[in-house]
Amino acid sequence: MWMAAQIQGMPGQPFSPGFFPGLVGAFAVLCGATLILRAAGGRAPHIEEDEEAAGPPLRAAAAWVLGGIAVMVLLLETVGFLPLALLWLLGFQLLLGVRVLPALVLSVLLVAATYQAFTHLLGVPLPPGEWLIELGL
Repeated sequence: MWMAAQIQGMPGQPFSPGFFPGLVGAFAVLCGATLILRAAGGRAPHIEEDEEAAGPPLRAAAAWVLGGIAVMVLLLETVGFLPLALLWLLGFQLLLGVRVLPALVLSVLLVAATYQAFTHLLGVPLPPGEWLIELGL
């Protein structure tokens, strides 16, 4: 969070480029503090100790997250944020056992909210994808 706060903004830009990394850092600190307080109070979530019962779905979800990040890095400009983020989030939820319709609805809402927040609130346009540019959208 400290390093993100050191990033200087450009004139006319409502937020500095460090705003989002600082926000992510703040949420990570908040989540960590919450887990520590819950554990100190004896309310820690149950962790499945049976490796065979908990292992494969968690490993598949972790592989999906890491693979999704790699695909985003490679294809973000070509394919665009909207379809890649939608497929990534939908697939992640399905791996975790969320039913298809709720996963689809949540994915669409979160991706649309993220796109709107970056584009309109933060003034940081996300890549639309070359195919959308060619279509004139």
